Amino acid sequence: MEKIDRMNAGKHQSAVHEAAHVGVGIMEGVMSAKVVEDPYTPLHRADEIAAVVLKVVTVLALTFGLFEYDRQKADARVSESLALVQEWESGGYREAYTHINDLLWPLYSESAEAIAAVGDDAAARALLYGNIGEAVTGRDNAFVSEADRDVDKVFHFFERGAICADESICDYAVMKTFFGSESESFWLYFSKYAERRRSDGYAGYGEWTRRFVEGDIRRAKFLGLF
Repeated sequence: MEKIDRMNAGKHQSAVHEAAHVGVGIMEGVMSAKVVEDPYTPLHRADEIAAVVLKVVTVLALTFGLFEYDRQKADARVSESLALVQEWESGGYREAYTHINDLLWPLYSESAEAIAAVGDDAAARALLYGNIGEAVTGRDNAFVSEADRDVDKVFHFFERGAICADESICDYAVMKTFFGSESESFWLYFSKYAERRRSDGYAGYGEWTRRFVEGDIRRAKFLGLF
């Protein structure tokens, strides 16, 4: 009996010792520092940097492409404007304008003192110039004289040029450089003629010429948006 008790006591002591040993092992495992593998390896970091660089390059390329596209559109507008300048010279428009000036000059000379007397009075000047223009076209509603045909021809050109600029097909600044003074003086002389034409049923006659002279033309925008 005593022998059995000693055996049981030995087993109990051995179990306690084993449990203590296991507990110490668990505590050591919990308390000891763990080495965690870094997921961002040098290769991974290089891939991320390359992705960022690619995005930046793509944005820069897109931006450059947009600016290049807008520049090409601007060049096209200038080319269209210069084509109209060439047409002014070769299409009989300058010739018609010269014929009109030949008729205006003697009448202007007769009214030079009166024009100088009104000074900067815009309304008075417009009245005097308008009367000179009306004298050239005959103040009638037949619109069949040679002077009438020349005036119609020049109006036709300025109307086309104004619409071309307003639609951003032509460049307004270029058109204004070449035809600014001609269109302004022409409108000053023949705005009354345009009014008579509108009264005769030609709706909107001369309206685009007026807008061109007054700068009431839409300017071309970047990519047509800004």
